[in-house]
Amino acid sequence: MNKRLFRTRLRKEIGYQWGVFKSVVDWTIFLYLFIPALAIGGYHYYIWWSEIPSWMNGIPLSFIFLLLYLFCWEGRIRTFLEEADQLFLLQKRPLIIDLKKWTRNLYVTGYSVGIVFLFGILAPFLFNHYNLSWSDILALAFYFVSLKALILGWKQYLDDISSTWKKGLYTIVLFVAFGAFSFMLVKWAFYASVLLLFAISLFHWALFLLNSFRRINRLTTFSNDVVIEKQTKLKYVKSIFAFSEYVEKVPSEKKRSPLFYRNSKRIYKKRNRRKSLQELFIKAFFRNKTYLLQCLQISSISTVALFVIPPIWIKCIIFFGYIIMVRIWVKIVYNRIMSNHFIVSVRKDDIIRAQAEHYSVNFISVPVISIVGLVLILIIL
Repeated sequence: MNKRLFRTRLRKEIGYQWGVFKSVVDWTIFLYLFIPALAIGGYHYYIWWSEIPSWMNGIPLSFIFLLLYLFCWEGRIRTFLEEADQLFLLQKRPLIIDLKKWTRNLYVTGYSVGIVFLFGILAPFLFNHYNLSWSDILALAFYFVSLKALILGWKQYLDDISSTWKKGLYTIVLFVAFGAFSFMLVKWAFYASVLLLFAISLFHWALFLLNSFRRINRLTTFSNDVVIEKQTKLKYVKSIFAFSEYVEKVPSEKKRSPLFYRNSKRIYKKRNRRKSLQELFIKAFFRNKTYLLQCLQISSISTVALFVIPPIWIKCIIFFGYIIMVRIWVKIVYNRIMSNHFIVSVRKDDIIRAQAEHYSVNFISVPVISIVGLVLILIIL
């Protein structure tokens, strides 16, 4: 019964996510985009074993460690619990505990395979560019697999924190402190003995299993587990909606005061139709943390690419592509905000709306483009 319940929930989850995938990637996209990308990627991967690309010059091994550490913080352990379970399953403690054990084993194994696959992709560089041995790579892989499991367990305890600012503060402190500690530990183990990485990895696994068994046996976290399960299940759907111009995001059920423009005061002293639309967009944009995070993600990814890729001409192409991307994204956000039924009386072909759109796009895009452009100039110099 216990394993059958897990299999039923797993098949249901796979069917749901497969439906989401098919809604985005049809056979034409798969045929003309994914297959050529796999062929080109496989060809370059074969070339890397015999010749390291020039753009790898200047990239230290610590940067590879940073990428692996960032990957360790992605994802979380799911439980496959549903709200209706409190009517029957919550009274069957062994069923709940076994379901949580199976899902924990599933996701820890899946993420471990992902890290091993990532090491497989990085293998040409680790062997030929950084001159690491088989024992070094195995020790690193085992260490980051155990680190991933430990962080997944910690994130479950972080999810139990009800206060948003406390959860954010603890997450940042843990991310920075443990990242610095792990970097120094790996660097020291390479100079001393890679066997230390195996020993530390075993300690990680022991600590993860101890914390995991302790939390699995707690049924008081049922409501929070259901909420986290909902959020994680709909993660990819929300990502699709976030980039859709015609789908408005559902506001959060928890009402919190926004960070900017908490009080609905006027920005402009002298008001007219154009300034009213501008004020509406500015307040809606800065009060929505999703828009701010998306802007930060686009800018941070482009900035990292400017640092990592050596050729100057490619940096310039990336920067100009970033300019186009940011301006298009701001226009999409503007049209989404203006599509609200409260301002439907303002026609799209209205000259006032066009002027407000031009000002709003420049108001958001010009400062962030200037910052990334300044970073590019400092890199080139």
